[in-house]
Order: sequence, then structure tokens, then C-alpha cells
Amino acid sequence: MRPAHSCHRPTLSGMSLLLVAIVLTAISWVTSASAGRFINLVETAALPAGTGEVVQAAAFSTCSGLPCRSDVLEIQTGVEYGLFNRFHVGFALPNVATSWTHEATSTVVGGTAFWGLYNFIDPEDKDWGLSGAAIFTEGPHTRSGEFALLLEKPVGSWVLVYNGVAGRSWSHLAEFGVSDGLAHSLGASYEITTTFFLGLEADWYLAKNQGWESEGRYMGPNLSVDTGRLWITASAQFAIGAEEVIPDQVFQTQVGLPF
Repeated sequence: MRPAHSCHRPTLSGMSLLLVAIVLTAISWVTSASAGRFINLVETAALPAGTGEVVQAAAFSTCSGLPCRSDVLEIQTGVEYGLFNRFHVGFALPNVATSWTHEATSTVVGGTAFWGLYNFIDPEDKDWGLSGAAIFTEGPHTRSGEFALLLEKPVGSWVLVYNGVAGRSWSHLAEFGVSDGLAHSLGASYEITTTFFLGLEADWYLAKNQGWESEGRYMGPNLSVDTGRLWITASAQFAIGAEEVIPDQVFQTQVGLPF
């Protein structure tokens, strides 16, 4: 459901920003079995065996601070397939990112991602859900691996979700070396009808590399529409007391086509 880094948080321009993105590169591409109520969070149910999903994702971000003063539009496509009733896998095609600055416009082709999700406790069988996910990304500048813990708690018409992600990134450039990251995401979604869902998401991340670190927080609403034949989810995320090297705001949309 969720393309790799590009549609969790659009690519940050400038090599100095690679460290910021380490833990934001993959978890947004892992999907749950149902239509995606969230943009940056993953519910715990796995795709049933023999079923799949194609997802088209796009994200637009603005960054007013130096050195990333630019607007970025990214587009990426992903595919997932259920191998077993509790386990599914997926991959994302390379993302295409176009950035605009006061000086120039540029377009680059980014990396790919591969992942798997295993459901330990199905929220339909119990009153809560538990899953684990592993995500591996390969980009033009970095290679990374992330491991995620996914928790879900249905409460009436509400669904509460927590995602915790720990990751490590290896830069292809010697001066950047190895980076470590940690991210926590919380979300709540309310079922207005069987078709419309309204929610709120909040993200926090910390990335470190050779004595340098960056911390960021985002929060914003989302809206999801599920027609049965396809689903559409959109969100607006805004930085809370963010550093100047990360986007001020991120607008995202994802369209999923089950098969």
C-alpha cells in the first residue's frame, strides 16, 4: 500500500539531508489487508493468501529553510501480494521526484523497496492486533534496513494504531558512513460510514550519524474513501517545531486497486 520513502516523507534535497530520511524510507510502503485508513501508519492485518494490491502514491512537500529551500513532487508505484494467510510481501518501483527552487528545476529517479509483513495476532480474532515488518531499501545514495512493530486497537467505530520503527542506513558515500534512526507514529481513525473514514496522524523521528543528529515531528488529518473496488487516502502533515532541513508541510495521496 505505501511506497517507499518518497511517499512517507518526500525526498529532501541535498546530500546533507540523507541522514534525516533514514527511518522515513520504508514503513509507509508496508500495507495492511484492508483499505489504507492512514498514510504513514500501517494496520496489523495481512493480505489474504492469493490476493494482491497495486498502489499509486504521490506526495508534495514544501521546505522554506536552508539548505532545502524547495518544493518537491514525488510519484511512486508499489505492488503487494499475500503469500500466506498471515504473511504478505511487496516491492516498490523507483520513485520519480521533481524539485523546484528559485534557481532551477530538476528531476531524479530514486530507489526501490522490498518488504514483508507477518501478522501474529489478528484484530478480527482478538480485541487487538500485533504484527512485525521488515523493510529493505536501495537508493542512489543509500542502502537501508528497517524493522517495525505494529500495534492496533479497535474501539467501536474507532481504530487506534501505533508503529515503532528502528533502522540503519549505509551511505554509498564514505563521508556519511552509517546512520541509525528511530521513529514512532500514532494514529486514530473514525468510521463515519462503511465508505468514509476520518483520522489524525502524528510522527516523531530521530536520526543520528557520527555525532550529528536530527529530530522532527509531524501531525495532521487524513481522509480515506473505500468503494470496494478501489480506495483513496489523502493527508496533510505539518511540521511541529521542526528543524530547517526538513519539509514544513507534506501533502500525500494514495490510490489502491485490489486484485
